[in-house]
Amino acid sequence: MGILDQANKNFDYEIVDDFMEHFEVMKDAMQPAILALSDPNQYSMRIDELFRIFHNIKSASAYLRFEGILRLSEFVEGALEEARKSQGPAGDEYIDWLLKVNDQFAIWFVDLVNNRERFSPLSHSDVFDTPHLISHYAAIRDQAAQDNSIFL
Repeated sequence: MGILDQANKNFDYEIVDDFMEHFEVMKDAMQPAILALSDPNQYSMRIDELFRIFHNIKSASAYLRFEGILRLSEFVEGALEEARKSQGPAGDEYIDWLLKVNDQFAIWFVDLVNNRERFSPLSHSDVFDTPHLISHYAAIRDQAAQDNSIFL
C-alpha cells in the first residue's frame, strides 16, 4: 500500500488532499524565498516566510504521521528560529543548505504524488548539519557587539 493510500485509509480524504495542495504550494515557495535571503533588504521578511512554511509543514505532517517530513521540518524550523535573531543577509553556505532541504522536500512530494510504498531516503546526508553562520559579516557584527558589551 502506498503512502497516500495509507494516509487516505487513516484520515479523511479531504485532509490528505488539502495537505497535498498546501505541501506543493509551500514546496514551490521555498526556493525563491531561500534565494532572497542573500538580499539584506529582504532577509527578515523571507526568513519569517520560510519559518511559517516549515512550521505549517511540521504541523500538518505530524497530524498525518509523515515522520521523515516531520523530523526535517522540525529541525529546519529550529534553525530558522535561530536565523531570525540575525539581521542577515544569509551566506552562501546557509542558502546552499536550505536549497538541499528544498530538494529533499521536492523528492518527498514526488514520492507522495507517485504513491510510493515509502519515502525516499535523504538525498543529501549532510542535510541535518546546520551551517554555523548566517553570514560572515553578521558573525563579525555579533562578535563585536558581544565584545563591546563587556565594557558597558
